[in-house]
Amino acid sequence: MNPTKKVLSNSVDAEVNQKRSLEKTSTEKSTLGHRLADSMAAEVGSWRFIISQSAVLAGWVGLNMMPGVPHWDQSPFMMLNLVFSFASAYTAPIVLMSQNRQSDIDRKNDKLDHQVNLRAGQNIELLHEKLDNLHSQQLKELTQIVKQQQQIINELKVTLVSKSDDTKEVKMNVVPGLNVQINGKFSKENSSNKPFTLEQAIGDNAKVVEKLTHR
Repeated sequence: MNPTKKVLSNSVDAEVNQKRSLEKTSTEKSTLGHRLADSMAAEVGSWRFIISQSAVLAGWVGLNMMPGVPHWDQSPFMMLNLVFSFASAYTAPIVLMSQNRQSDIDRKNDKLDHQVNLRAGQNIELLHEKLDNLHSQQLKELTQIVKQQQQIINELKVTLVSKSDDTKEVKMNVVPGLNVQINGKFSKENSSNKPFTLEQAIGDNAKVVEKLTHR
């Protein structure tokens, strides 16, 4: 492993761990206002709040328009508009507060994801480097094995050729014009000579000539 890449990977791991610790610390240090803003934002952005608000609005308008019932907010419902104005004046900043806090958390998470992706990319690069080194090592070993096998084949070829040459160089030099056959018969061209069987290996030419002459 490259020392530079190893140091870089360790630094990335340290930074990622630091980011996680910071995120955990920020989550643990959330104040009461942050938790209240998150709860209110979650409540306002739900169907339960919309249904409840619609029921209150319908009851407010119905009771103020029903005959025989004391009307505390007659049409055009000025008090209702005032209530909704106050509710909107406080709800909007609280929701924005929660959204800003969530944006900060998302930004920190994005940085953390970026660091994690960077570390994963470096680990993949190191893995590719290891695979390339292993592939080159295996290629060298296979090349060496092929060379050894080729050398063995060449040695076998040389041995077989030398044995073949030794077999071809076996000659029987007896007398010029004299045919000798191992099976005990001469060719038809030299029918005047007597057939004989060569029982022993031919040694000296003079002895062979003497032996043929005595016959």
